[in-house]
Amino acid sequence: MTDNELLEFIDLILQNLADLTNDDMNWKIANTKSSIYAALSAQVQDLEAKLTFLKSFIPFAKMRGTADIPALLLAHFEVVALTAARLSYMWSFWNDFEAKHNPEFYDRSACSFKLLSIRAVDFHVYEIYKEVLAASNSLASLHTAVMDERILNNFNDSLIGRLWELLCCSSSFVDSMKDEMQKLYAGLRFLRSILREHHEMMDEQNEKIGALLGEAGIIIFSPNLSRVIEGEVSFSGSTQVLDFCDLLANIKHFKDQISGSSTIESLPNSSHSLRAPEVSQTSSRMLSKGKMPIAREIMVGLDDEAAKVIERLRWGSEQVEIVPIVGMAGLGKTTLAKKVYNDSSVTCHFHICLWCTVSQEFNMKNVLLQILCSDGKHSRKDELQNLDEDDLVQKLCKKLLKNRYLVVFDDVWDIKVWNELRTAFPNDKNGSRIIFTSRSSNVASQVHYGGEPHYLHPLSEKESSELLLKKVFGEEEECPQALHGLGMEIAEKCWGLPLALVVVAGVLATKEHDILVWEKFAESLTSTMVSGTDQCKKSLELSYEHLPYHLKACLLYFAAFREDEKIGAKKLMCLWIAEGFVEIIEGKRSEDTAEEYLMDLIGRNLVMVSKSRSIGGVKTCYIHDLIFEFCKGEAKEKKFLQVLRGYDELSTFNEHPNLPRLSICSSGEDFIKSRLFCPHLASLLFFDATAFLHKFKLLNISFLFCIYKRLNVLNLEGINLRLNELPAEVESLLRLRYLALEAERMRFIPPSIAKLSHLETFCLNSHQIVSLPDSIWNMKKLRHVHAKMGVVIRVSSNDKGVENLSTLPNLGTLSCLRLYKEGENLLRRIPNVRRLNISDERTGNGVLNMSRLDCLESLTLGSREHVELSFPMNMKKLSLYNVGLPCRKMSLVEQLPYLEVLELRKQSMVGHMWELMEKGFPKLRVLTLEEVEVEEWTEADPDSGYGYFPRLQQLNLQRISKLEKTPACLGSISNLKTIQVAHCGSRVKSLVREIEEEQKDNYGNDVNLKIIIID
Repeated sequence: MTDNELLEFIDLILQNLADLTNDDMNWKIANTKSSIYAALSAQVQDLEAKLTFLKSFIPFAKMRGTADIPALLLAHFEVVALTAARLSYMWSFWNDFEAKHNPEFYDRSACSFKLLSIRAVDFHVYEIYKEVLAASNSLASLHTAVMDERILNNFNDSLIGRLWELLCCSSSFVDSMKDEMQKLYAGLRFLRSILREHHEMMDEQNEKIGALLGEAGIIIFSPNLSRVIEGEVSFSGSTQVLDFCDLLANIKHFKDQISGSSTIESLPNSSHSLRAPEVSQTSSRMLSKGKMPIAREIMVGLDDEAAKVIERLRWGSEQVEIVPIVGMAGLGKTTLAKKVYNDSSVTCHFHICLWCTVSQEFNMKNVLLQILCSDGKHSRKDELQNLDEDDLVQKLCKKLLKNRYLVVFDDVWDIKVWNELRTAFPNDKNGSRIIFTSRSSNVASQVHYGGEPHYLHPLSEKESSELLLKKVFGEEEECPQALHGLGMEIAEKCWGLPLALVVVAGVLATKEHDILVWEKFAESLTSTMVSGTDQCKKSLELSYEHLPYHLKACLLYFAAFREDEKIGAKKLMCLWIAEGFVEIIEGKRSEDTAEEYLMDLIGRNLVMVSKSRSIGGVKTCYIHDLIFEFCKGEAKEKKFLQVLRGYDELSTFNEHPNLPRLSICSSGEDFIKSRLFCPHLASLLFFDATAFLHKFKLLNISFLFCIYKRLNVLNLEGINLRLNELPAEVESLLRLRYLALEAERMRFIPPSIAKLSHLETFCLNSHQIVSLPDSIWNMKKLRHVHAKMGVVIRVSSNDKGVENLSTLPNLGTLSCLRLYKEGENLLRRIPNVRRLNISDERTGNGVLNMSRLDCLESLTLGSREHVELSFPMNMKKLSLYNVGLPCRKMSLVEQLPYLEVLELRKQSMVGHMWELMEKGFPKLRVLTLEEVEVEEWTEADPDSGYGYFPRLQQLNLQRISKLEKTPACLGSISNLKTIQVAHCGSRVKSLVREIEEEQKDNYGNDVNLKIIIID
């Protein structure tokens, strides 16, 4: 076989191995014994690595001056390739039946693999291999061919992959060798970065790089090094030490020539503290919760602008038309679009209103999902996730067809997003409109159907002053007259930019309302601070410098997420706690302190609320893209956090000294291919940059536990782990406090997880019910457990009697618990839980007593059997489904004194008549009824002086078909703001219209009730 024929043969085998790891094969072997599955996966990966090396070595050697590969070496390569082909052929016939009923099949595979233990460069051919590379070095000066960068890159990638695999097996290294290997690893990644650049003297540099890679190839595949790895000889006795040091010196010399650097950065040995930059003269005054602008944004100077945009939306051409809103960063384009989008005249004019945020880096499928789900009618986003982009485009087109629609594309940077999606927007000549917000007038001018851009301009001096003072004092409190002039002076220096104004207002809100204090601040805020080409950045720097120490770290942490991402507040606060940002105060929950931090950042206008929780507080939040860019740059500069995007950044990154955190946004495949090695990291967060259907499926994560042993935070929700069971090696992450994984087939968690004694948050997104071991009761610091489809927690039979129960005293969140016969016994073990989701509850005796859970605030409960229930009195939110609570026993719920949100879904209540008790629901604000079969809903005494539902603000009726009567009190509740009717019968719609008329009769023009009907 010639070398060219061998290369073609290797290509064919690699393609076969790739086919083995496709979804069909994964589906076949995923349910087999984990040890066999893991072994097969490891063998496939090992084969791919060896064949890839051979594929890169032959062109490299020829390019470096070897005309013909020696026959003995080529024959050895043929043996490796043929053995690989045989093994891949055997695996292609793998199936579940043979794996379970014919163990000899696997034994034959393992036996075949032992033949492949002949190394890619074995002992008996190593001297020939070395002579080839050495000869290449000596002949290089005579070789006149131009260096092929692709060949150099491929060979270097193979060497890096080999080193990475060796570094992952750290237990077999002696300390002296490990340090040298890490330095060589860093040096090869530096060469990789040079090969990516195009510059003068490229041929000369490639010649030198080729020589260095030849030296590295001799060492990395040396027999002595292999024996050291296998523990046969000590490194100090090896003659390779001298060559190793020479190679590192040569790479260092080359780097000095290229970059002027004095050293190749070696990996640090010391651990890192979780630190934020030191600050001076910072304000630690916390804002009162009364000043937190959560309910709505304060808007100034936008009324006229909004009126102009609304006129363009409602009038004009019947053709579909795009209305671009254009202006520089920080002018309030998104704020204006929101104001228009939520205007009642707009929502009444259009049949459908949809919204998406595009951003500079966007994923087309995510954009489509945003649009389709933004109207709230697709409550389960998962139902759309499995569709590809073409199916989603068709679904969107069908949704919009024959309807007058309004769709907002916020923060558009590239016309590409519109060009790819415009076929989804039908032109039915009914006055449909599309809004673009963009910094670029070029984007606005390129769109099909585009109208004249609506340009936003800076605020006037009067508007600037009004916005600043309203942000400092709120809309109800007046600014003291003595401070009014100073406020105007400060506002003038913000050049009419709303973002700069609100950020500066956030600083002022923390200062005493004293003339001397404000004068000093006004003097420090020179006009140059927030003028010129980067006004907002200067105001952000000012605001950042005035933050107290703990809030600086919390703000910079937003850079770990994706631009414009709506971040779950609970998740964010758990991460802050795990990172050590939140002060531990005796007698106070860390979650409460973290929430105060978040509210403080919101009050300073640095963080914005996307959605609020139904029982108060923030559900999701985000930061302006300018603040995001500031945080990303500041975090990198202060070595607080490094953000890597895409393969180019991943593949050339070397861990900096004292870098504690790394955030990666790429495809999972690029993450694995980059062979990243950063053993000193304290936090690793991965966000997938690909569409859901193309999410990388990782077969083996053992390398993570070998490399990243110092982690406090590990978030891998962006990679789909194709595992049935969490590997027991997780026990090596002894410092771990936060663990989040996605593994759609994972069912079992090993008992060794209890060795993670510091773990506080565990999140697992699996499509299976997950079984937790009884050793979990030893994890006393555990605070939050989330499992998407449900979790079963084993209860040890050794605990007899309440006094002997092992408990999780700090567990505050448990979702979603599958509760069976040991129900009440298990609930006694989580005495301080605050948020509890119980699904598929089957107690066996038909009784579930939760009255002992005094801290419980939010409960979601579903059951397959009707049960006797009792609730704790402190609950604020209750969601029931399929529990079959008789209407006559609804008093159990009505008498809860602090209940604010009640959801009764799918057979949660049985009976034909629900009679409200007097003085029930004293604090209820939101009531949802879905698929309940009540026919008559009334008060116990309609004529009594007591007002039923005294605080009700929102009533949601979904899929209600039999209701014939509603309580008379609904027509007279002054607080009632919204009634939403979705997929209900005509009788229910008539009842709601009657309530609307009664409200008008009682309150006339002052009625605030909004009726929303969704068919």
